[in-house]
Amino acid sequence: MTTNYAPARTQETMTDDIRAIEFDEGIPGFPDDRRFVLLDIVEDGAFQTFQSVDDPSVGFVVAVPWLFFPDYAPMLTDVDQQGLDIQRQEDAVVFCPVTVDAVASKAHMNLVGPFIVNVRTMKGRQIVLTDQELPLRAELPLNLA
Repeated sequence: MTTNYAPARTQETMTDDIRAIEFDEGIPGFPDDRRFVLLDIVEDGAFQTFQSVDDPSVGFVVAVPWLFFPDYAPMLTDVDQQGLDIQRQEDAVVFCPVTVDAVASKAHMNLVGPFIVNVRTMKGRQIVLTDQELPLRAELPLNLA
C-alpha cells in the first residue's frame, strides 16, 4: 500500500534518534521490505505509518488497537513469542493495520493480522491470529464524513 500520509524518509535522511524496526521475514506481500520506521500522521499520534526504509513508496497506516477496541486481547503462540524474543508482556507493542475507504467515509482495522514489535530488540513480525474469532475488518468509530 502506498501512502501519502507522511513524507517518505530513507536511512540517509533519518535523524539518529529514529531506529528502524527490522522485519526479518518481510511483510506478507512485501518480502523485500524489511526495515520500517514508525512515523506520526497527525499530532495526537492515534494513527501512524509504518514507512519502509527499503522502498519509501511503501507504507502502512497503523494504530494501537486498544484506542478503539479496549477488549482486544491477541494471543501469541509460543513460536511467535520465541521468534520475536518476547520474554515479558511489556517487551511487545502491538499495531494493527488500518484501511480507509474515502468513498464510504469509513475506516477499518485488521484485528486478525497485527504487527508485533519487540521494543527491546526492535524486531517485528506481522502475525495471523487464527485461533481467535476476530474481525478482519472492524469498523472504527470515526466520523470521516
